[in-house]
Amino acid sequence: MLTTHTLGLRVWVTRLLACLLLYCLNATAIAQSSNQVISGKVLSSDTNEPLPGVNIRIKDTIKGVVSDFDGAFTLEVAPGEILQFSYIGYETQEVTVDNQTSLTISLVQDLEQLEEVVVIGYGTQKKSHLTGSISKVENEMLDQIPTARVDEALIGQVSGVNIQMTNPQAGAAPTIRVRGVGSIKASSEPLVVVDGVVVNGDFLASIDMTDVASVEVLKDASSAAIYGSRGGNGVIMITTKSGQAGKTKFSFNSYYGQKYIPVKKDFLPSLADWEAQVLASDGDTGRLEYIKALGTETNWQEVMFDGGSVQNYSLSASGGSENTKFRVSGGYMSDDGVLLTDSYNKLNFRLNLDTKLNDRVSVGIKLNPSYTQKRLFPIGVHDALRQSPWLPLYHDEHTIQFVDRNKYPDVKVGDYAMERHFDNHPDYTNISTTSNASPLAKVLERDRRENTLKVFTNANVKVKLAKGLNFKTSIGGDYMSRVRDYWTGTKADRRGASRAELQYRTYNNLHWVNDNVLTYNLEVGDHEMNAVAGMSFEKWQYESSEVLGTGYEFDYIRTINAASVIAEGDGVKSAVALQSFFGRVNYAFQGKYLASVSARTDGSSKFGSDYRYGFFPAFSLGWRVNEEGFLKNSDLISNLKARFSYGTTGNNSGIGPYDHLGLLSPGSAVMDGGIVTSFYPNNIASPELRWEKQLEINPGVDFGFLDNRIYGSFDWYQRTSDDLLLPQPIPSVTGFSETTVNMGTVENRGVEIELGVHLITNKDYSWTISGNLSQNKNTLVDFAGVDDLISIVDSKRPAEWIASVGQPISSFYGYVMEKEIAPEYLKNSLYPVGGQSQDVYVKDLNGDGEITPDDRTILGSPYPDLVWSVSNTFKVRDIDFSFMFQGSHGAEVRNMDPQYVNNQFSGNQDYNDEFPDADKVVQRIFTDDIVQDASFIALRSLNLGYTMPKAWVNKIGAEKLRFYFSGQNLLYLMSEEYSSFNPEGINQGQDNPLTYGYQRGAAPIPRSYTVGLNLEF
Repeated sequence: MLTTHTLGLRVWVTRLLACLLLYCLNATAIAQSSNQVISGKVLSSDTNEPLPGVNIRIKDTIKGVVSDFDGAFTLEVAPGEILQFSYIGYETQEVTVDNQTSLTISLVQDLEQLEEVVVIGYGTQKKSHLTGSISKVENEMLDQIPTARVDEALIGQVSGVNIQMTNPQAGAAPTIRVRGVGSIKASSEPLVVVDGVVVNGDFLASIDMTDVASVEVLKDASSAAIYGSRGGNGVIMITTKSGQAGKTKFSFNSYYGQKYIPVKKDFLPSLADWEAQVLASDGDTGRLEYIKALGTETNWQEVMFDGGSVQNYSLSASGGSENTKFRVSGGYMSDDGVLLTDSYNKLNFRLNLDTKLNDRVSVGIKLNPSYTQKRLFPIGVHDALRQSPWLPLYHDEHTIQFVDRNKYPDVKVGDYAMERHFDNHPDYTNISTTSNASPLAKVLERDRRENTLKVFTNANVKVKLAKGLNFKTSIGGDYMSRVRDYWTGTKADRRGASRAELQYRTYNNLHWVNDNVLTYNLEVGDHEMNAVAGMSFEKWQYESSEVLGTGYEFDYIRTINAASVIAEGDGVKSAVALQSFFGRVNYAFQGKYLASVSARTDGSSKFGSDYRYGFFPAFSLGWRVNEEGFLKNSDLISNLKARFSYGTTGNNSGIGPYDHLGLLSPGSAVMDGGIVTSFYPNNIASPELRWEKQLEINPGVDFGFLDNRIYGSFDWYQRTSDDLLLPQPIPSVTGFSETTVNMGTVENRGVEIELGVHLITNKDYSWTISGNLSQNKNTLVDFAGVDDLISIVDSKRPAEWIASVGQPISSFYGYVMEKEIAPEYLKNSLYPVGGQSQDVYVKDLNGDGEITPDDRTILGSPYPDLVWSVSNTFKVRDIDFSFMFQGSHGAEVRNMDPQYVNNQFSGNQDYNDEFPDADKVVQRIFTDDIVQDASFIALRSLNLGYTMPKAWVNKIGAEKLRFYFSGQNLLYLMSEEYSSFNPEGINQGQDNPLTYGYQRGAAPIPRSYTVGLNLEF
């Protein structure tokens, strides 16, 4: 069925291209009686292999053909006409036709064209001429990593870019930081640009990795300043694949695999181990007898971490003529996740079309719609695993006998079991530890779904105004429509139907942008110059509405109109506009002395008229030392470039669309005995708000030795974020407690190293080792005149963070644990199963003989000291093998899971009346006992592939067939100190840098293995 469909599609596309070519043929070039048919083949001079897709054109006409997969061509020409042979990466060759009927052409590689080109803002640049800090990742095998998002595939690929799997549920976004956290109230997420259009970071889930050609990361200010007010956190630029001239080429890629979570055996003791502890203690065995009579044991990890399959299918077609090139693709992905209910499905389509209308005008269109369906795991992992191991999932004929019929008369076989069901048995001691509903009911009876439609589009016209001078205008943008449908069923809560509800929310976001750019390229003698000047207009429109329905008596109809009560309703509309002017000049003298100057002015509707515009200049210098006479012919040093950059970027994501204005909110009031609509102030106007600014200095070195068999780079940077948007306390007489102002300074300083070695390079064998290392130090330099600020996340368990000048933005704060309370002083040290005391002894740090708040100290930081990765790539004839290890060291997390899993708040774990040191202990959550080492070393990816011999593949009408096995996180080593499932997990407080590092019920890191194939025909 698939073969018939794809062959039909291939015939259709071929016919379409034939029609386009016929349409474009010049009527005056109709063959005359003197014309002759000439056939030939085009080869590469260095390998003698055929070159498909070579443009063969009769000079000064548009009549021509394109060589096929075997490099062959046939064309009708007249004697004396000149044939031009052109191909990317090769020198153009001209041949005058005589009376010959066949030709064999060998094209010579153009070394200048082959030089690697890097995508930068509003253009490209030779890598050898870069003076900023930009890292490029080619999509060689990233599309074989089973992930729904582009950003997850980039983990470990780029120095200075820390991508954490803070929430690894299916389809969820990781957290990305480029060179640390530079803001307190504003976002620290990098700007994302797809094919030249700025998009929301969530669009990284819309792109199929098989459509990605390369990813560039602009890390320093001189590179990112062309994006001005939005470049302060770095820029991730994604370039998708375009069509190539030649016969239509089809590509089918697919993989299928399984995801799983290894059971953590030491998470809680088994009932057998607990029984041994009880018997060894000679204590009360009443609860033990009850649990043995019940005779059930549940491993909640196995229930909740049920694993699942992941599969992906993508098909693309690429081809075209010299004037019109296209690439069209479609894909489907399904990810069942590793948790009981999380799942993710994605359907996407992409069209890239470029057409040259004539020698001066060309147009391009890009379109990428996608649709995703996501179901979430509705509770925290800590809540799912906290229940006692003796609790059954459902009642059966045996367990129903133990139910307290006085309190639960309606419970029957097949119902969810909950701990309180087993209270008040006449023959046994109560064993329940919580009144909560069964965790299975909490998960299965909550249905959290998000359906999202996204559309990305861009259309452009490029006009050649004069030699070297081009103008490009484009209009594009993105649209997102999301429906969030959160159902809580009648059995999800211990209080039954009274807690059933439906939260229904819709989001509609529209963003459009118009870019107008002039580009001028000049080469005169020893001078090379590229200049860019442009203006941009953007607008975002946001609309959301939410309704909360309650009063459901059953689960059959899950719609708002079935609710007996509309408990809440809300709607929001807003808009933001941005007007920009930008320019850049890149200059090179003799190919070795380099300079770049750029600037951008942004005007945002978020700010008052006096501070609406911000100016963001930057410059950088470079010296290609290896091009100097004293190194020009060096056999040792093949590349040596010194770089220096300085620039200013910005950030305006920390304020709302209208914070500079005094806003009013609707309310109600009583007048003349009746209720009337009223309005009250919502904030204090802040017309003097302005941009956050990042000033960065970045010297660096790029190097290569032994004909670049050893290559790499070194960067040192210091980024200072100034004029931070911060909440400032104000007198309560104003009716408000705080207002937003520009105050405060944060500094990020660090080192980045990238290094690679081509150990073996020949036709049949190759071995390359590459790696990167990043170190960043975050420091709060000024905090609006305040030395310290203590913050909490959860008022019920108010563990503390401190923002202290001279320390990182976020530091854990509290007491240093000294020792545990002796078991004899606890009311029941052996129950609940795996229980721990809530209180612990802490150290008297100031030596005054008392435990007071003065004994608190900084306990650690959530930011890693060092992040690294090492990759190995091997090739032995038709076999390829690669793997990457990644590590992170020095970060900590405040892990709240033990508070729940080990029942630290249970009354059984309280100290008894005989305990003599009540004044020397504090609650465990206030100590470093739950501040745990988040270091890890992971085998992030492994790939083993085999490419079938071309002679075999050609027999089935294909060009390439490769099978592979891939694994992700097959090895994941955590610190012995860490007690949960994901040291990268930050699932609460992460939207506030002041309380970053809070972990409560973070989803576990999934392991996966897949098998796949790549087919080209």
